[in-house]
Amino acid sequence: MGDHALAEGLAGLASRVDSLSLAASGDDKGRLEAQEDRLTKLALAAIAQDMDATNARYRDAVDGVAAAIDAIGAADRKIENVAHVIALVAKALDVAEKVVKKAAGV
Repeated sequence: MGDHALAEGLAGLASRVDSLSLAASGDDKGRLEAQEDRLTKLALAAIAQDMDATNARYRDAVDGVAAAIDAIGAADRKIENVAHVIALVAKALDVAEKVVKKAAGV
């Protein structure tokens, strides 16, 4: 059985993005809601794949998701740096999506 750290991290990040979107407004709210939807779909796709935890790109994806989760933890307290959080989540999504697609043979 493969490692599920990426799938679990993506699901956790989706939950945190959802919480942050509830406090956001305007364009930021819309971006966060779109990211939450993408994260949820990607987490489900990652669950279905047998991921290679020894792969450097996989570890980079897990690290990127963890960095985004940490940034949201800081932003959540003051609703600051939302643009920075959105950028980090976007980066984590892009890296994770490449890893999941490769594992799926897409």
